Amino acid sequence: MEQFEGKNILNFVKELPNDDACKAYLAKYKWQDGFVCPKCCSNRGCMKKDYKYHCYSCHHVESATVGFPFLGHL
Repeated sequence: MEQFEGKNILNFVKELPNDDACKAYLAKYKWQDGFVCPKCCSNRGCMKKDYKYHCYSCHHVESATVGFPFLGHL
């Protein structure tokens, strides 16, 4: 997956024009190797609305934006 390192702001805005596009990009980047629950280490779960992953084992819900401290609360 291509990262946005060294890209100019105009290309960045074209690729990620709104919060939903940013969340989709982060979800794809974060779970590119598959979901693993940070609470119980299970890899069983499903994507829910707003790019959050629900763990079937412990029912933890992980946001695509968690772990990206520079984003604040999207």
